[in-house]
Amino acid sequence: MTRDTDFKFIEGRIADLVDAAIQQDGMPGLSIGIVRGDSLVVHYSFGTRKLGHHLPFTPQTISRVASITKTFTATAILQLRDLGQLELDDPLLVHMPDFTVASALKGTLEKVTLRRLMTHHAGLRTEHPLTDWNVPSFPTSRDLLDGLEGIEVVIPQDSQWKYSNVGVGLLGHVIEAVSGLPYEQYIFEEITGPLGLLNTRLDLDSDQVGLKATGYSRPLPGSHDLREAPYSPLLGISAAGQLHSNVEDLAKWMSFQFTSGRENHQSKVLSAASLAEMHRPSYLSSDWTSGQAIGWRMNRRDDLVLHNHGGGIHGFASNMVFSLEAQTGAIVLANVWPAPTPVKLAEEITEMVIRELGPVVEQTSSGLEDVDEQKAQSFLGRYWAEPGVFVDVVYADTGFGLGAPKEGDYGLHGPACLKRDPGIENDLSFRVEKGRGAGELVEFSQDTSGKVKDFRLGGFLYKRVD
Repeated sequence: MTRDTDFKFIEGRIADLVDAAIQQDGMPGLSIGIVRGDSLVVHYSFGTRKLGHHLPFTPQTISRVASITKTFTATAILQLRDLGQLELDDPLLVHMPDFTVASALKGTLEKVTLRRLMTHHAGLRTEHPLTDWNVPSFPTSRDLLDGLEGIEVVIPQDSQWKYSNVGVGLLGHVIEAVSGLPYEQYIFEEITGPLGLLNTRLDLDSDQVGLKATGYSRPLPGSHDLREAPYSPLLGISAAGQLHSNVEDLAKWMSFQFTSGRENHQSKVLSAASLAEMHRPSYLSSDWTSGQAIGWRMNRRDDLVLHNHGGGIHGFASNMVFSLEAQTGAIVLANVWPAPTPVKLAEEITEMVIRELGPVVEQTSSGLEDVDEQKAQSFLGRYWAEPGVFVDVVYADTGFGLGAPKEGDYGLHGPACLKRDPGIENDLSFRVEKGRGAGELVEFSQDTSGKVKDFRLGGFLYKRVD
């Protein structure tokens, strides 16, 4: 296995993937970042950020990231839930009474909950009736509210996924109603500002405009020439896709995701437990190859589970993909839209890095102490518990613990590590790390001669049989 920083081993293969994508989609350029743990470890620039000029992308080059905005909106909803200002299963009607004018073609409006809106299972139409993707025009906040009677609820069922920009756009108005702040101000003050995402904004200032890549639309029928794309402010549905960002900021956003469930999580933006809740699947496809978490999509590539979200808007396509377990991911920003390959490309690069460089091992501190091999010797052996469960107490590469089941054994409590808990004075008791018994005590006992004879764990009495 190569060293974590040895990207020269695979950069040629990454370049081959990118060249094929550029040829297929006719992309002017790509900005690609690879994240490992808490760091943006490498950035690649391909092509140009403005046709006719030699202008490579940098990690600071700004693009519109479109629907990646939805992951920030979902985070804001969870923040407000943690503050006790709403519940995820609140009907939208609780926070937006005007929603009563929507048309419920199936089911009831009460089934349109905040959770369903964040996971695209609320059954709302994809776009607002006033949206026109041919001539970029979107409803203002007032238009959105005044035109709710045009929004149809068509699939209010748990088992059916239906992507809805207008649904997530409505969540922005929930955030405003509950917090008392404009959506843009809330996102900046409570999420992007605290995380140091200084160039992740709904609207850019003059300095940020100078960092922005030029976005392009596909050629007209019968032509081969890319066209400079119009700018499309999303106005009333900003919460669904208005954000601008860059590789530098999205790398920080990805590293924040890697703190999901950590004991040493330090961010005040969202607790480690709430972040882990956000990453858990809310819905799975029937073949378990894809799923929907709160704000994030999930795909399976063999044994890898990858979280992702992409985006597309006039001039720009984006995707970010990561493995929480491997603490590794890729960001792909393109300055043309439509461009289908950024989605596939980000997954392929992420998988390649994990396969070749391995996962990033998170350094955590549990407060438990390793057991010296010599002190472990008297406990080692084979044990048996009713109604017929075997486990071996071993000292292996991972230290003192319960061994993996042998052929024919029922795997109840092994494998697991056993550590000394400084808070327990009994030299015959150890704390379990990982596995079914994680966090529980293993309590050994001795016979009259001082030989270890058995141990208790999780209601089972394991007797020594070697």
